[in-house]
Amino acid sequence: MATTRSKAERFDASYRSLPVYWPVRWRLLWIARSDRRAGLPIGLSAETTPALRDLVARRDDACEHERTRYYAHVRPIDVRLAEIDTELVALKRTLAEKAEAAVRAAVPPSEEELVRRKAGERDLPPELVRQRRVLEHQRIADAAREAELDAQRRLDATLAEEAELAARRQNRADVTRSRALRLVEYADRLAALYRRALIRRHPQRDALVSSWRSDLAGPPAWVLADDIIPSHRAPGAAA
Repeated sequence: MATTRSKAERFDASYRSLPVYWPVRWRLLWIARSDRRAGLPIGLSAETTPALRDLVARRDDACEHERTRYYAHVRPIDVRLAEIDTELVALKRTLAEKAEAAVRAAVPPSEEELVRRKAGERDLPPELVRQRRVLEHQRIADAAREAELDAQRRLDATLAEEAELAARRQNRADVTRSRALRLVEYADRLAALYRRALIRRHPQRDALVSSWRSDLAGPPAWVLADDIIPSHRAPGAAA
């Protein structure tokens, strides 16, 4: 299950805030000036204030756009990670088989095996026959050990690829979340600008100051979650 953290914990202060350009500032000031003539917001709520409601809608649309870009970027990564899950099952099985074969091949030959003669060895001295059997056994053991090492190398390479892809995926998630948090912080600053302008000369200023619930609705849940796409999968945890 994905956990959540506060915006302050998620937002990197070194990540430059979006600038509020003068056209945007003047637009909000003009809207606030017009809204002062309309009286108090219905229910003294931010949700019934058109300007703040519009800010939330624009913010959420922009955040969703960032998440859509994230999905498009990580889709090939997720496809490859799914393939790796399947490959790891086979690679681990192969490694286990090669390891067992290497253990069997490493068992020293019996005396009977050492003195066994093959075709064409009838007239050879016993010492030479024994030497040949020892060399044959060593070649078989070396080949089995090399096969085990090769299986281990292929497994290690696949695990390394999996870890690298998972890191790329997480990095992209962090970038997406940082961009979304920057959009959230930008919307909060625009809302604060509008609120100050509205309250400054509002004919019912005291009522706004004391009773207006002007905080914007919280950002989309995924923005503050540990995982944009919650996953219980761990690197190397193939079924």
